[in-house]
Order: sequence, then structure tokens, then C-alpha cells
Amino acid sequence: MLGVEMYPSLALAAQRLGDCCYRDREPPAHMPLYPSSCDTAARSLPPRLLPPPPAKRDTFGKSEDNIKIELENVSLWKQFSTVGTEMIITKKGRRMFPQLKVKVSGLNPSLRYILLLDIIPVDSFRYRFQDDKWQVVGGAEARLPDRVFIHPDSPATGEHWQNRSISFHRAKLTNNTLDGQGY
Repeated sequence: MLGVEMYPSLALAAQRLGDCCYRDREPPAHMPLYPSSCDTAARSLPPRLLPPPPAKRDTFGKSEDNIKIELENVSLWKQFSTVGTEMIITKKGRRMFPQLKVKVSGLNPSLRYILLLDIIPVDSFRYRFQDDKWQVVGGAEARLPDRVFIHPDSPATGEHWQNRSISFHRAKLTNNTLDGQGY
């Protein structure tokens, strides 16, 4: 199994999972620019006449604690990690190698899920390989928020995701921040 010692960026996985699961959070308060007359009238009523705030719905429980994602071709990823190979990313985009293949378990079979891939830089620097080592040569380009690759089968039931190997082979990596197809 992969460890945080081998891949420090895995330490962010729990935080990123929490960012993607909104079950425990209250929805953000929506403040319209021009409130309707009904909203204005409702705010002017005494508090006891207003309906009670909606109760927290906890129909999902804490199932995200049981969800597991396991890298299928872990031995190939470890081989590449020990060698220290890099991938040249172009403006046109390039498919990732080795391919990202995972197996998911712990999903509710009847619920529908969207699987997405979000690649996060480990730091804000640009590197160049010089004198047999990687050296910082400047700051990285600004990262656009919400550039994720949504798996083409999404949305699908938990049963669908758990019964097969999930491959993100169609994801293309690019350093062109204006490319809508790259990630």
C-alpha cells in the first residue's frame, strides 16, 4: 500500500476528500443582490413566526470514513518512483504514464457518485534538471482553480464503480493554463 513517507502528497488526500464531501457542512448562505419582496417580508416578521431552521440531515452517516481507493498498478508506480523519471508536459497535452488505475470500495451501491481527478502541485516552483539534480529555476505559473478531470462514466452508482477497475487513461496533462481540455 502507498504510504505518506513514500508520497508526501498523499497526506493531502484526507483534506481533499473533506473538501469534496459537503455532508457535514451547512450550505453557504445565499444573499441575493436584490432580495424579493417575500424575503424582505419574512425578515420583518417576529422570530417566533418564522419557520424553524431546517434540521441537519444525516442520512449518509460517516460513510466517507469507509471509502477506500487503492492504486492497482502500484508496482509500476514504485518502479518509476525509484528511478526518478519525469514526464515532459507540453502545451498540446500528453497522456499520463503510467496510467492511473484504481479500485474503489466502501461506496453505497445505490447512490450515484462523480469521480474526478485533481492534480495538485507539491510546491510553487519551476524546476530544471542541471548537474545531475533538480534545481529550482523560478516560480511556477499561476494555477487555475477547479481544473479537474471528471471521469467519463460519471455520474454512476457505487455498484458501477466498485465492480470494475477505474482508469483515468484519457486524462491529458498540459502546462497550457488556457487549454480547456487539459488538466
